[in-house]
Amino acid sequence: MMATDGKLVTILSIDGGGVRGIIPGIILNFLETQLQQLDGEDARIADYFDFIAGTSTGGLVTAMLTMPNERNRPMFAAEEIKNFYLHESELIFPQGSEEGKKSILMSKPHCYDNIANWVESIWSSYGVPAYQTMEGFIEMVERKVFNPKYDGDYLHKKIKDITGEKRLHETLTNVIIPSFDIKLLQPVIFSTLKAKRDDSEDLLLTDICIGTSAAPYYFPPYYFENKSSKGTKRFNLIDGGVAANNPTLLAIREVMKEMSLDENSCFDIMDHSKLLILSLGTGSSKQCEKFEAGDGKTWGLYKWFKGPKGTTPLMDVVLTAMDDMVDIYMSVFFGASSFKDNYLRVQVDSLKYTEASTDNSKQENLENLVKIGNELLKKPVANVNLETGVCEPTQDKRTYEEELIKFAKRLSFERRCRLGLGCLLQ
Repeated sequence: MMATDGKLVTILSIDGGGVRGIIPGIILNFLETQLQQLDGEDARIADYFDFIAGTSTGGLVTAMLTMPNERNRPMFAAEEIKNFYLHESELIFPQGSEEGKKSILMSKPHCYDNIANWVESIWSSYGVPAYQTMEGFIEMVERKVFNPKYDGDYLHKKIKDITGEKRLHETLTNVIIPSFDIKLLQPVIFSTLKAKRDDSEDLLLTDICIGTSAAPYYFPPYYFENKSSKGTKRFNLIDGGVAANNPTLLAIREVMKEMSLDENSCFDIMDHSKLLILSLGTGSSKQCEKFEAGDGKTWGLYKWFKGPKGTTPLMDVVLTAMDDMVDIYMSVFFGASSFKDNYLRVQVDSLKYTEASTDNSKQENLENLVKIGNELLKKPVANVNLETGVCEPTQDKRTYEEELIKFAKRLSFERRCRLGLGCLLQ
């Protein structure tokens, strides 16, 4: 079922976060470089992890790291992830004049002297003659306000160009990518191991990646059908982040489930000491206090979706709450144990408003995210204080760079044992 010698099951988990996928891209490039120094320049991330789980933008990174090329090696090296975001983000999340016009549409009418002035300002921003009918204006509002912020056309095309006709069973290691079916109102977990057992689970990677990245408000839901020997299965998917933005726990659950099906496994499903986990966040602005309840009377539908400086309060609250719950559970699994070094979470929670935006694709912000990722490597490892929710440095002041070097050595050691190359650390 898996190429493991029974000592460790290695797991990589990558959060969702739109353009902030640059940050885990920087971390993965550093890790892969360390692995290449240990095992040769052809070493790739997919060679070292039994399971790679990714949500939304993390799901796309997962596919890029695990898709085979014509030599049956990973199609993308980790160093290419950063360049993908730098080159493609502005086309996936266009920041053109239409978005500026939309901001006028979404402004509150009481900011003007009266409703008529508000309507006139919107009308003129789109160059609509004053004699146009109110019906035409309503159609325009429906098109610009009640549709997703982006049509997703370029993202869909780019994903198709990358993944082609490759299917889930072809990935070079086991991947786990969550999405959420809005018709069934339940999470959908795409898994390589399930795809290899059941052709009805063996979907095109194109459909999986588009589905897991269909973030509500930003992109439209994604409908597709998969035909197999069992018939036609229909999907109505949105972003996997609504179920598991940090897919670490989901990955552990899938590993435990697979191990329970393997009669030859010596893995105790309750023994977390057999897990070696690297969990990569995409950054948050938790230390930047965002919202105040006030008297609560102004918190209607508009305010939940249009917060200060381009924030989306409802999405921010829901995703942050889910990520915090994962941190709480992981602290139970590993925090007070003798094998706490088997889990490394790399995350920064001090982003500014603009830096934490899912869709801020301005080149200045993208370059700044690269800088943040590189600076994160030099920062001391931090654990979440469960009382305050803030990341606090560990007492020994180890840096993420130092921990990742040590992590790379453990991965190399495990792989060498499996390949019968000698279990000696370099």
